[in-house]
Amino acid sequence: MYARARDLTLAQALNIWLRELQPKFLLLHLLAWVGYRMYLLGHGDWGWWDLVPVALLLALHPFAEWIIHVFILHHRPRQLLGMRWDYHAARMHRLHHRDPWDLRFVLMPLPIMVLGLALGAGVFWLLAPTAGVWATTMIATAGIATYYEWIHFLTHTSYRPKGRVYERQWRLHRLHHFKNERYWMGVTRHLGDVVLGTLPDHGEVETSNTARTLGLLDTND
Repeated sequence: MYARARDLTLAQALNIWLRELQPKFLLLHLLAWVGYRMYLLGHGDWGWWDLVPVALLLALHPFAEWIIHVFILHHRPRQLLGMRWDYHAARMHRLHHRDPWDLRFVLMPLPIMVLGLALGAGVFWLLAPTAGVWATTMIATAGIATYYEWIHFLTHTSYRPKGRVYERQWRLHRLHHFKNERYWMGVTRHLGDVVLGTLPDHGEVETSNTARTLGLLDTND
């Protein structure tokens, strides 16, 4: 895959990312909400309430990353009422751990992305006091989703960190993939790891022999 190319520059990595359908969708989705919010702003729909969902989303985001990663992406297949219970997202994530450089499994599957954003829009519509607050909430949601997909993609390319913030994201995510899959569950933010006890000193963690398989013999186990 393109992401395997050696010594990518940031511009080259961005160009590869933008070729894929998911980033195109996310950016258009974000721009659509920005356009809608500007339209509402022109009609006087603005107030301090708009700051509340942004603050809440930024505060909850690292914990949402942690919960999704632990309980959905690392979900193990189970038998429930005689039927096999597994998530499509978990199956794709197991493939992602098998080959962390395969771009097909780095980006979130588009149907899951669309469903998640649609469900979020529905819930926020019910909670928002005004259409403007709803639009602001969705701008923040779309921005967080886009940032997540970009950082996650970038950490799985050969682009080397140039700044302290990205270097930390890059290092911790690679520890998750190649050191021990039970730790460093955040991708873009790690407050969830700090609070929930999954941000140890990597020197004190044993190297796992199941980081690539997640303890399953194959993706159908």
